[in-house]
Amino acid sequence: MKKLAKNAAFILLAGVAMTAFGKPIDRMIDKLDNNEDGMISAEEFQPPRNRGMMKHMDINKDGVVTMEEINEQFGDDQAKIALRKAATMARAKDFFSVADIDGDGFVTEEEAQSAAFNRIDKNADGYLTKGELRNAKQNHRGRHRGGRPFERFGS
Repeated sequence: MKKLAKNAAFILLAGVAMTAFGKPIDRMIDKLDNNEDGMISAEEFQPPRNRGMMKHMDINKDGVVTMEEINEQFGDDQAKIALRKAATMARAKDFFSVADIDGDGFVTEEEAQSAAFNRIDKNADGYLTKGELRNAKQNHRGRHRGGRPFERFGS
């Protein structure tokens, strides 16, 4: 009897856990399907709050979004993108001018490796100390972009 009660409790807990931690779509249907028909009607549907267009685009928070607000938002985004692109291009030019050791207009793998080494070797003694590597790692934090050295060169 004790084993049966233990098994029943386990099954009950497993069912509760499946409901609580089930797939997100199942949880959404369980939450929104008021008439329990397994589908969400237009009347039952409620988009997630604090996300989406209304939260981010309604600049003056009056509960409606105008085309002016959308244009302003995208204009701000475009300006930020242009600034990031200009900064990346400046770093690329800096990297290229330093890395193109022989001035032939090309950066070889060896030149790129040498430029990266020299950037870390602050005392220019031809060796990397623990301190230099530690400083390079701290300056590099959060800026790795898939092996594009010029995006980290400015550090």
